[in-house]
Amino acid sequence: MNVTLGHIQLTTLNLNKFKEIYEDSFPVDERRPWDELKKLISTGNGFFKAFSILADSQFVGFITVWEFHEAIYIEHFATDKAFRGSGIGSKALNKLTSSATRPVVLEVETADTGDLARRRIEFYRRHGFRDRQDFHYIQPPYSPGLASLPMTLMIHGDLDPETARRLLYRHVYNAE
Repeated sequence: MNVTLGHIQLTTLNLNKFKEIYEDSFPVDERRPWDELKKLISTGNGFFKAFSILADSQFVGFITVWEFHEAIYIEHFATDKAFRGSGIGSKALNKLTSSATRPVVLEVETADTGDLARRRIEFYRRHGFRDRQDFHYIQPPYSPGLASLPMTLMIHGDLDPETARRLLYRHVYNAE
């Protein structure tokens, strides 16, 4: 199966499928409000980019990233549940990390939240990410009324976790 990444444009994207995968893959507290996400996809903000994951030209998932001078932050990465376990996610992540010219950072649930979180951490480890469980990290809420969440920062490449935290708090969550 040929897997490619392409820049998402709202005019060509099946928004219903994107929203279905987004809402199926992330709990409410880990999701940016839908209207805000659509606005970021359509206008960007200088840092934000959204990539479609295509398998043999079929839209099967997405990766949203923030590209900073110091690092690239993967905000959301998901594939359609019908394609999970097929290797598509691995191929897409490898394409992203192999083309990255700076460290790549992401947040994942802490291992103590359950088996699914442990499997996600192992998936990212297999792809060269190091988890920083020694670094206490809290994901700020995306909007009022949502919860802050204890998360684990995972880094592909060489980046101090405190630098990553400052970038995310300032630019992604507007928390500093």
